This record gives sequence, C-alpha cells and structure tokens, in this order.
Amino acid sequence: MSRPFVSVLIDTYNHEKFIEQAIVSVLEQDFAAADYEILVVDDGSTDGSSEIIKKFAQRVTHLPKKNGGQGSAFNYGIPRCRGEIVAFLDADDWWEPNKLSTVVAEFESHPESGAIGHGLYEVDEYGKRLFLNVPDQVYSCHLRDLAEARQFLELRSFLGTSRLAVRKSVMDKILPLPEAMLIEADEFLATHAVALSGCRALEPDPCVPSRTRLGSPCAGPASTICAAST
Repeated sequence: MSRPFVSVLIDTYNHEKFIEQAIVSVLEQDFAAADYEILVVDDGSTDGSSEIIKKFAQRVTHLPKKNGGQGSAFNYGIPRCRGEIVAFLDADDWWEPNKLSTVVAEFESHPESGAIGHGLYEVDEYGKRLFLNVPDQVYSCHLRDLAEARQFLELRSFLGTSRLAVRKSVMDKILPLPEAMLIEADEFLATHAVALSGCRALEPDPCVPSRTRLGSPCAGPASTICAAST
C-alpha cells in the first residue's frame, strides 16, 4: 500500500533569522521527496524572508499574502495543500529528521485518529536546549466525556505548531478559521480536530521531539516535530 502524501505547511512573519533552518529541516527528512510537498505562507513579512524562501523554489511553494495573522495564514495555506495529511511547522522552529516518518506511521497504524501530536525541546534563540517537554505515555483522546476533556487540558501543549499534524479531510470540516485570531489559531484548529476525530500524543522518542524557540511571533504583527521551539 502506498504511503499517504503529506503537505508541510510553514507559516512565517518576519522570521528572516530562522526560516532557512526550518525549511532545511523539512528537506532533510528521512522521507521520500516524492511523498511530500512544502508550502510556506508568508504573512506579509517586511524583512528578507521572501528572498530566503525563493532560494528553495524547486522544492518549496511560496505563498505570499497581505499580513493578517495566524488564522488568516492557515485559511490561505490549508486549502492549497494537496496532501492527505498536513503537518504544521512555524518558521522559527525546526524538525528532527524522523519527524514525518514517525507521524505518518502513526496515522497509518491508527486510521481512526484525525490528529497526531508529540513532545518538543524548548531552546533559546541560539538553539541551546533548555528542557524537554514530552508525554509520559501514548495518549488517545476524543473529547467524548468529562474525563477525556480533563485529559485534553494536559495534552494541548503537544498539539500546537510545530508538533501538530491533521488529516486534510478533518480540516475541511473546520475551515475557515476565525480571521480575528491573530494568534493561537493552532489551538482552535487542534481542539476542533480532536472533537471531530480524536488525537494521539506520542510517547517520548529522542528523535521525535523538536526544538522550539521561545517568544518569537509565528504570524502577524501581534506575535502569535517533531519540533524545536523558541
């Protein structure tokens, strides 16, 4: 059986310092190039981000738009994704090389789940690892009762960009997102996806968590995997 095609959707706003690392981390996945596409929604950047993105034109679809925030960026980018699965990455984050293969294998093993999340490394703006935030076991949640709702509160940190992947068929039921959501549109998207189709949060794997830079805006003038995050 053929592997599902994946769309990697990167949202960026003035991430000139980090966008190249984000794109390269996707290009270096242990995942066949023919099995995924990369789209970058440039939410009205005024720095040099656009020129950096254009360096990767052979593999990356550049989607420039007027600045509108994260909800607007998702509404612009998601309908243009051709993949059965959409994996999100903020432009100031990056992925470990086995991110896509791990997440896609989980989707294939659990066709009932519409969303997959995982842990991450928190790092500073220089990439220094600060701490590791991962689930203590594999969690499955569908928001079917009060117990699962309480569990979901603990899982939300594993379901934001850049550790969230959602089946496109599920997102088609959610869009459009409220464009007033300049920030935190990923939480809105993840919550609705879990309510509609359930999610799984993966247990610790040293190759799955990614690094996220703390405190950088994801999209929009108001600041808004596996993955690293600042």
